[in-house]
Amino acid sequence: MVIVYGVPQCQKTRKTKALLEANGIEYEFINVKKQPISREQLKKIVDQLGLASVLNAKGPTYRKLGLKDQNLSEDELFEWLLKEQGMITRPLIQKGEAYWVGFDEQGILNFVK
Repeated sequence: MVIVYGVPQCQKTRKTKALLEANGIEYEFINVKKQPISREQLKKIVDQLGLASVLNAKGPTYRKLGLKDQNLSEDELFEWLLKEQGMITRPLIQKGEAYWVGFDEQGILNFVK
């Protein structure tokens, strides 16, 4: 089963859902603001993909919180990401125990098939 994590209003999340639907790929969508990813699972994702890939440091939440200027450690940034999951780079896709992050049509299709 393919799982797409994100927020409904995100353009890249909507494009990912449309891409999967257009290719007949079934998926489950999880809104991370209503159903946050657990600490254990987020740690697994970060360990697999790297914090720099998972944390959207260019997004509005990151900027609004002023995290760029705080010189935070990776552990501190992880705690912020756990608390503010809107900062996860989207889309975040899970297939089995593997994860994909970011919008790349061909990459996503190769990953989920």
